[in-house]
Amino acid sequence: MKTVLITGASGGIGKALVSRFTRAGWKVIACDRSGDGLRVDVTDENSIRAARQTVGVPDVLINNAGIGLLGPIAELPDEIFAKQFDVNVRGIARMVRAFAPGMCERGQGRIVNVSSLAGVTSLPWFGAYAASKHAVEAVSDAMRLELAPFGVKVAIVEPSIVHPTPSPQGALVGTGFVDAAIESLEKSAPNSRWETALRNTVARRDSFLPITVTPERVAEAVFHAATARFPRTRYRVGWLASLLIRGQAFLPTFLTDAIMRAMVGLTRPKTQNALPSTSLETR
Repeated sequence: MKTVLITGASGGIGKALVSRFTRAGWKVIACDRSGDGLRVDVTDENSIRAARQTVGVPDVLINNAGIGLLGPIAELPDEIFAKQFDVNVRGIARMVRAFAPGMCERGQGRIVNVSSLAGVTSLPWFGAYAASKHAVEAVSDAMRLELAPFGVKVAIVEPSIVHPTPSPQGALVGTGFVDAAIESLEKSAPNSRWETALRNTVARRDSFLPITVTPERVAEAVFHAATARFPRTRYRVGWLASLLIRGQAFLPTFLTDAIMRAMVGLTRPKTQNALPSTSLETR
């Protein structure tokens, strides 16, 4: 029986991944800093080291743990940047340092890093998060080249905006990630120079439904990346990713900029508010 280790297993994508691999008959090691699975905090070396000693070396490592905190770059505290890079980028590096050497010694293995559409482009408010995901793309490319001689394959999955899956009762089952991102915008809005636009974005949350993808669809792409004999380097999930990337390649920048500003309700303000304090405590 093959073994897969999944970080961030309690979130929407994480739960979908656990379900997909379990249905396929894999032994699933579901890791999260909280929840019912193996307690692993990707920001804590000791936590990761303990997991390595407990579970050994899996056939597949899926780096899914991530955090998205949004807001205007000109107002984001440095702590917000640092936190996202610590989880999204350094978290992957810590997991790879713990598990990749064993895969190399064995002569085979697979690592799938869950990146984002934000790893190849950015939208208003997504600057810090996109910076961390661009870094995920860079470390993944280097990792793919470095580990290939040892029989370890590396793939990247780039979802578009992920929306919660409706429950049988019709209620939306939150992804955790989405909820945290929206909450960060709500906290950024009061006294912000971009307050109106930020509130517009929050109010338009449901209008993004036609361009979102479900956690299950992302999980299917990850499963393919983990099991294909010759996995693709990148798996882009959702047509929004292809649309924006192709649009930026063929349309003038001023036009794609206007489209992305319109998507989040970012228009020229009628009045200029003072910039707020940038301490984390004011968020």
